[in-house]
Amino acid sequence: MSGSNASQALYDRFDAIRRAELERLKKKLGGLTEADRQFVHQITTDVVDALARGPQTALAQNPPSIAIEALVRLFALEV
Repeated sequence: MSGSNASQALYDRFDAIRRAELERLKKKLGGLTEADRQFVHQITTDVVDALARGPQTALAQNPPSIAIEALVRLFALEV
């Protein structure tokens, strides 16, 4: 897996967790207005972006394949 593929897979993994958590909390968030739901969506997306930014930057610098393999294993990324 290349660094760019690992970067995308990591972002996808983080975003899948974000979406699953929002789905899990759907009942608790049910009383929110549409504007509030959009705000929650934007905040959680911003958190995913912030979490992924560091690894994405490192992966863009052609890390050794062992580092990519470790990332894939640590985060159970789909290859």
